[in-house]
Amino acid sequence: MAPYVMEVEENRTLATTRYRHHLVVWRGKILAVGGQQDDASGASQHVINVLELDINRRRWQLLKQFTQPGGAVAIIFDAAVVAGGQLLVVFQSLDPAGPQRMFLSLDLNSKEVEHNYNLGRGTVQVLDWPHVGILARGKDGNHSHLVVQSKRSSTGDKQAMFWFEVTGKGVSGVEGPLRWTAATTHKQLPGGKGGMLLWLSPMRIIGQPTLVAVSSTAARFSWSKPQGEKVLLVAVFAIMVSGPPDQRAVHLALTSLMMMLPFGRAHLKGLQSADVPLLRNIELDAADVTALPYVGDVDLLSELHSSNVLMQEWPEKGFIIRGSGLADYRCQRLRHWQPFVIQVDLSGKHDSSVRCVSSNTWCATYSSMLTASKVVKDSAALESGAGLHLVEDNGKRIVLAISGQRRTNPGGQLVILDETAPLLGAMIDIADNSATDFEVSDVKGYTFPLAVATCTLKVAGYWLYVEYGGWHYDDQGTTKTNTGLFTIMTVPPQHNRQAMQQQQLPGVMSGAAWSALACASGGTIYLHGGLDIARFEPQESDYDLDGKPDWSFLAPVWGATDQLYYVKVSESDGSYGLGSLQHLSKIGMGPAARSGHSLTLLPASITLEMGMAEGALLLYGGSNTTEPQVSQFATNTIKPKEMLADVALDTRVWLYDLARDTWAVMKPSNPADAPPGLMHHRATFHDKQLIIFGGYKLSHKPLSIMASPDMYILDFTEQIPRWRKAPTDNLEQPGTPALGYPNSGVVPLPHVAAVALMSRSKLYLAPMPQTWRFLQTTSSSGACSTSSGQQVARSNLRACSSRRLQRKRHKHPHCWGNRRASACNP
Repeated sequence: MAPYVMEVEENRTLATTRYRHHLVVWRGKILAVGGQQDDASGASQHVINVLELDINRRRWQLLKQFTQPGGAVAIIFDAAVVAGGQLLVVFQSLDPAGPQRMFLSLDLNSKEVEHNYNLGRGTVQVLDWPHVGILARGKDGNHSHLVVQSKRSSTGDKQAMFWFEVTGKGVSGVEGPLRWTAATTHKQLPGGKGGMLLWLSPMRIIGQPTLVAVSSTAARFSWSKPQGEKVLLVAVFAIMVSGPPDQRAVHLALTSLMMMLPFGRAHLKGLQSADVPLLRNIELDAADVTALPYVGDVDLLSELHSSNVLMQEWPEKGFIIRGSGLADYRCQRLRHWQPFVIQVDLSGKHDSSVRCVSSNTWCATYSSMLTASKVVKDSAALESGAGLHLVEDNGKRIVLAISGQRRTNPGGQLVILDETAPLLGAMIDIADNSATDFEVSDVKGYTFPLAVATCTLKVAGYWLYVEYGGWHYDDQGTTKTNTGLFTIMTVPPQHNRQAMQQQQLPGVMSGAAWSALACASGGTIYLHGGLDIARFEPQESDYDLDGKPDWSFLAPVWGATDQLYYVKVSESDGSYGLGSLQHLSKIGMGPAARSGHSLTLLPASITLEMGMAEGALLLYGGSNTTEPQVSQFATNTIKPKEMLADVALDTRVWLYDLARDTWAVMKPSNPADAPPGLMHHRATFHDKQLIIFGGYKLSHKPLSIMASPDMYILDFTEQIPRWRKAPTDNLEQPGTPALGYPNSGVVPLPHVAAVALMSRSKLYLAPMPQTWRFLQTTSSSGACSTSSGQQVARSNLRACSSRRLQRKRHKHPHCWGNRRASACNP
């Protein structure tokens, strides 16, 4: 949701700073119509002119200055559209005898006012904050035009909408208010008020005159309370005008409905009815409605606001809805408004799509939260580093959470192994609002290590959870590492599969703690970096009876590595084995030694045009620190600044060419927007996007380690990959000092239009950033019949397919590096 800032040439003769104005596009220029501005004393003044911004020259100039003889004029809260070469504007004439709605047509070529008509005195008072829209009829702009006005009413008053037809004929040049009707093939039910109308907009959708109404309303489900669930509803009506000049009437026929998913639900199953704007309460089921992603509660910001939603036509495509959503109170008591944008593309012949971008994050379903918290519930479990993973079960995409159980000694300092406790896991199905936990009790020899590297992959038809390395305390409290140790477990556990297997591979030089692991389909595992114990040194731990320091305690001294390996997983009779470890890159030819970084596999379809024919590994972040327990940076009260002074977090994007055995640094198009240096974050690749979430970042004021609350996306759909930021809200401890391992996790779930996020012991959902949605299909129940007997084809929206961006990526590399950076060449 980070906007792009367009730098323009300053024009001191024009007051370009304004608000409550309209922006419209015409011939590669942006027109700013009307609005308000503050004078030198801070008083608000109405602006009655039109400015144009030449996008190529980045320069503002005055297009038209209006005069206001006979009374004040305001062009705010109204409407402005371009039809052909004409700018059509509805504005307010602040006549002392009563406010009037005026219609104006400006020829953009001659800059002359062609028409100026009164739409009728007092039809809608100015302080009612009406919704106003213009429907230009005819591509050349010379035909009659429809103007609609509506009050923001929640009383069920269906007559609070007024239609006028600007004909340019007769004494007034305007016909109206016109009679209007709204029809649907759905069964009408008692009650209902149509909800709170947030926006009403007439537009042309693929050439069809259409009215789109957005309301905050109630929908009833088989599982909901009698009053229903609060939802955002988008109703699309076909517009027809019929009858002789003195008996013109507007007929509205419902063609499609879109409903935002209720809080905590991933589908619309059990839908029974909804309170629809202009129609009131009608009978519905899930097949009648297209699901929109949940972006929070969408309502009025306050009673003084006209709307919290804006809508605009998407030429030759559909329409765009912009607004702000508020996190549900069941997620966070301190709630914040966060912006969202929903694009509805109706241009497909057989299917259509919905795209959503939002900054809001909301908590997952209650049962999922309970299950996740049961599995990951103490600080020791958090520091295992297991995180979240994606597996599939019976064709469903499942979020996997795994954690070991441990006990601390009474002093709370050392983590003591409980050999009787099982390994816990959870299979969380967001789509079906269900979660089940499982235990793996046969864990003999498993040390429940901290600081492991993990990933999941599918081998021989089964999903495997793979864990590497880590460290633990033995019975004497001595630090032990699991260098070279791999743990493999079938998830969920199968009766014909060995529950857990461990295999020690010789010759591993990669670190045991906080290394990075990446799994590839077919059974390949890649391993990079991490920390390992270089030696033990005496450390002052206490004082003896004579008051002298006791140096008997041996403390580990850790060192980082930069080694890269891969190993193959094979299956035989329900058990799994690892082949020999293969060393890939050589010391000094790639990223420096580090820990706490992420390693993600990029498929060959992404890297081929960068000259990497067999795919690549993308490495991001990590630190040069040799302290395996990062929380010590915050909790160490002796020398915290000295501990952090030498910490460096890498912000570069490293690519390893799997075919050429070479490293290089990739250069995104906007390095200034790259995430800060991160460590202990999580990264995943989905739909041409690298998604990064969580972890730690370094703060310099004051010098400390802070939790990172944001998602970052490296977008490979761009000609040159580009960084985007997707801020998240309502997390447990965003931006707070790091007092424990963040236990970050990120799993994309496109089938429910969300990303699952783990922050410490809590599970959250966020909208899928910058990607096309996979949503349910809207079925058609036939054509809609209007009161005039005309047939209108149903739009038959389908939002279940993914309309991939088909941009052709640039053939040349966008990276640099060492003398072997030719890995990026085609």
